[in-house]
Amino acid sequence: MRLRRLDLIRYGKFTDGTIEFGPRPESGPDFHIVFGLNEAGKSTALSGYLDLLFGIEERSRYNFLHEYSAMRIGGVLELAGTEHTFTRTKQRTNSLLNAMEQPVSEVAIAAHLAGLSRDAYETMFSLDDETLEAGGKSILESRGDLGKLLFTASAGLGHASDMLSALETEADGLYRKQAHGTELALLKKRLAELKSRRDAIDTLASTFESLEAERLDAAEKYDRSIAERSFLSARLDTIARYLRAMPILADIRRKAAQLAELPDIASPLRTWTGTITGLIDDDASLRTRLSGNIDDAERVTMKIGSVDVDEAILAMSERVRALADRKVRHVSAGLDLPSRRTELQILDSAVANCLAALGRSSEADPAALLLPAATVGAVRAMLEERSGITTGVRVARNECAAALDALQAARERVGQERGVPEPARARLASALSKARASGHLKDLRMAREAEDASTVRWEAAIARLHPWSGDAGALARVPVPSVTQVGAWKVRAAGLGKGRAVLCERLAEYQESHDLLSARLDALRASIDVPDDEAAAAIRRARDKAWARHRGELTGQTADDFEALLARDDSVAAVRLANARELAEIRTTLRSLTETTAAITRIRDQLAQIDLDDQAVLSELREVASELLAECLEFSPERLIETIEDHTSARIDALAAWEDVELARKKARRALDEGEQIQQELIGGATSGKGSMPP
Repeated sequence: MRLRRLDLIRYGKFTDGTIEFGPRPESGPDFHIVFGLNEAGKSTALSGYLDLLFGIEERSRYNFLHEYSAMRIGGVLELAGTEHTFTRTKQRTNSLLNAMEQPVSEVAIAAHLAGLSRDAYETMFSLDDETLEAGGKSILESRGDLGKLLFTASAGLGHASDMLSALETEADGLYRKQAHGTELALLKKRLAELKSRRDAIDTLASTFESLEAERLDAAEKYDRSIAERSFLSARLDTIARYLRAMPILADIRRKAAQLAELPDIASPLRTWTGTITGLIDDDASLRTRLSGNIDDAERVTMKIGSVDVDEAILAMSERVRALADRKVRHVSAGLDLPSRRTELQILDSAVANCLAALGRSSEADPAALLLPAATVGAVRAMLEERSGITTGVRVARNECAAALDALQAARERVGQERGVPEPARARLASALSKARASGHLKDLRMAREAEDASTVRWEAAIARLHPWSGDAGALARVPVPSVTQVGAWKVRAAGLGKGRAVLCERLAEYQESHDLLSARLDALRASIDVPDDEAAAAIRRARDKAWARHRGELTGQTADDFEALLARDDSVAAVRLANARELAEIRTTLRSLTETTAAITRIRDQLAQIDLDDQAVLSELREVASELLAECLEFSPERLIETIEDHTSARIDALAAWEDVELARKKARRALDEGEQIQQELIGGATSGKGSMPP
């Protein structure tokens, strides 16, 4: 911390005094000596610097010239290499001000004092003859912070000085010679007071009895006096009311006599009294408005009379109103046309991809390739039936091949086999009976049919997920938005769409109003040949420039120029004054046109913000459903939400179909395992019979 400048504005003997210490030197010592005669103000300046840092003391002794409320100190302090201007006033709170005269916290200075108090700072950095002598005595008597430190360091007693000070303070509080505020002195004084009071109130019994009788008599007289005084006060109040009412009564009687002389008429309601003033104001206002309306009606009548009636245009008025309504729809459709064109391009691209997949890219009318709904249903039923038939044919062929192989093996063994023992025959018969009773072939056929049907459903669902591709495991790992999230998107998209529709409608209305106001302004300007405000201001500026040039040159040419411009300005002013009403109408129309233009700009900004919100919703949708949608070119939040819902439904259908496929495959494996078991039993029975035959 460094003091750059000390301002003794109103402090001690100083008024607007300044001590400038200058900037910090780049090299050499930064040491300053303040020299002055006795009573020159050196101690005052030092005390002012301390008051600037820690605040002006509560009982400051430097108010002999300026009152406490007027005392003011300032200065420039270099804190951490930066200059700060502060001002200190004499008040309990918010006494420290910055350069903008705004209150600042005491921390702004205290943070750079390392926690030093005012006494510690004076002891360490504000030494003079008195403080040096007091410091030496405090060291010898182990008083003060520095004395405590030295005494503690030399004697090794950390708290002896504090204990001694506390005991001395307690003893002084109990008794001190020639002191009047100690505890013992106060008790003695209290004792003397009690003794004097006892002597004062001590009296004889006879005297007390007489005094008590006098007190009772005086109390009785006092009560009677209070009662009489209350009665007289009430009587005086009644008389005063009568006196105040007498003039009023006389006035009432006089007015009653005057009223009796007048003929009898209906009395108005009491409530009319409070409304008369308002009725008078309303009457004046209505008269003024009536006069203005009459003038406006006359002016409009004159304008209507001066207008040539065009019957052809009047006949087309209804068509013009209908065209205005259609214009609103046209403007709204025009604003929505770019997004519709983008959607059309997307649909055209999708149709082209489908035609390419069908090998009919050159088809001029893709709608001709669409099958009727009945045909599509019949084809799907036939496909499902064909799948079952194909499965049954494949199973029958497998069974036929197995039977032919068994038949060929049996034919080869004909004539070679000998008699089969009874146990082997029974085992073989049991195996054959079990094989005949088993329905594994039927179960296998039904499982294969179910697998084929589920596979068709799986492929159809995967086709709906185009362009996504992958297996069921990858599809199950694809994250999808929740129903709540999709609902929130729908609400948000609906709100944006509704807001866009409302803004488009308002924009069309404002645009129509803008066109009408523009046409009206052009008509007003064409009907009267009066310079507008800008032209009049330009003429006035040219006149002022000519006057300034004439004052500077004072030639005949400048005088003629100024005269011409002055005459032109006067003529323009006269014309504008004569057409003041039309000018006011032009200003009103121009102001309305400006407001309409601002409203159009504001609505377009709101539409742009809605477009940004749409893009944000689209970005959020694409980010959340990026894996599910893959490369989706939808540019409308509503269409994209529909696509997400369709893909989510297709994903659910695909996973359900794949679960059915897996279930059918498990059933087929169980049927195959059962068939293999039966085959093993048959083979075991046949083998046991063959092994038991003699060679």
